Amino acid sequence: MTRLALIEKYAAAAPIAEWLGFSAAEDADDIVFTLAFGERHIGNVLIRALHGGVIAAFLEFSAAAALYARLGKDKAIAAVNADIDYLISARAQDMKARVRFVRIGRRLAFVEATGWQKDEASPVATARFRFRIGGEK
Repeated sequence: MTRLALIEKYAAAAPIAEWLGFSAAEDADDIVFTLAFGERHIGNVLIRALHGGVIAAFLEFSAAAALYARLGKDKAIAAVNADIDYLISARAQDMKARVRFVRIGRRLAFVEATGWQKDEASPVATARFRFRIGGEK
């Protein structure tokens, strides 16, 4: 099964993926994740900005889906902690993300995700996650 197919399998089993409007596509040798904008994602109605929790959920889900695909096995993964830096206000539009693996061990994985809107060189947020690998699903 390809990485993209594994990511789609992971997303199909998670109701939050549909709520986020989550999708993934191949881009050269990498996967780019997308949060499809919806009015339900607005946090500040005055400036029509995405809610920080939506951004965090999207980045975490992207990181978890990428890790699931990277492991290539039906192993349980669970976020242990997250550190998110909100860099600029996210507007009412789609958001993209890329995931980078810092280290994957037997029990823990350290993963980074960066989200942007119009320009990848101007990220909206960056996040670092530690996931527990294995255990019960």
